[in-house]
Amino acid sequence: MAARLDALIAGQGLTGSLLAYRMHSLGLEIRIADPGTEGSASRAAAGILSPFTGPRYQAPMRLAALLDEAERTYAELASVTGHRLFRPMPVWRLLQDDGERERIARRHADHPDLIPAQPVPGREAPAGTRAPLGAVPMRGGGHVDLGRLLDGLRGWFRDRGLLIEERLGPGTVALPSGEPARWHGATAQHVIFCEGAGAFTNPWWQSLPWRRSRGETLTLRCERPGDLPQAVVTGGESLVPLGGDRYRLGATYERGDEVGGPTAEAREKLLAALPRLLESPPAVRVEAGHAGLRPGSRPGPPFIGLHPEDPRIGIVNGFGSRGTLLAPWYTRRLADHLASGAPLPREADVRQRTDLQ
Repeated sequence: MAARLDALIAGQGLTGSLLAYRMHSLGLEIRIADPGTEGSASRAAAGILSPFTGPRYQAPMRLAALLDEAERTYAELASVTGHRLFRPMPVWRLLQDDGERERIARRHADHPDLIPAQPVPGREAPAGTRAPLGAVPMRGGGHVDLGRLLDGLRGWFRDRGLLIEERLGPGTVALPSGEPARWHGATAQHVIFCEGAGAFTNPWWQSLPWRRSRGETLTLRCERPGDLPQAVVTGGESLVPLGGDRYRLGATYERGDEVGGPTAEAREKLLAALPRLLESPPAVRVEAGHAGLRPGSRPGPPFIGLHPEDPRIGIVNGFGSRGTLLAPWYTRRLADHLASGAPLPREADVRQRTDLQ
């Protein structure tokens, strides 16, 4: 390991991977520490990138910039990893109640290029879906292959000597007064924690207003793929085509931060959603179950930046279920801040928060 680093990055989930790649591309000396990616929220996620979420069609601030940054980032990483990582496609929302029509109209007024003024009849939704109240195609999104992205970047980091395959915990970092942080004989100007649910017990970040939820998804294999829609459909749960005869179904949402693997209860709940999404659910085989903890932010925007009491310690976290959309833009902002002092977005900068004061 280099003796002097600009940054040590803890965690190689989606946010840690994007931050490490961006900082390295800016010429900063970095290392990313992660013992393995099993059980991470990034691995459990369905990989949907949608401009609007839920029955309220919630949209984040700076939506156009977020979509543009995400598309450019995933295209760039496709050339790095040698795999197509992002498939642009409409995300079809199958209406669950008539009240959604008014919300769709409001979102159309703000984003007429991304969502129509009213839903289309169910017969115009992707073949095989069940949409008695109609459906709405939300443009600008698609599917991100998170497994290929994380595996591809892990190999890319390893080939360049940037990956340390062990955990970097808060208790292992030495912070001598007036000096850079120290870890395993190296010094670093900053230690950036991108550790997902690990932040819940991290003494520097546990006081932030976290929104904690556990989620599970299933990877399904269908004997006759033509019986399932070749589009991302969502209506409570979501069904995502992964290519060939494989699909991802999910995700569940449970409040709390209890760690554990896939459960029989979640499997039954997810499979029970198929009749709500599909007119005639075909026979499917569960190939794998996935479980992870989602660290979200109660105010909404994620948490990025440097600790107000010790700027050697930083964070990128709190993206909840919207990491595929938010992480490219926010990790670029932090990389630019650490490289050149560019300002951070005020709504996410932890130095602007009173929780840590």
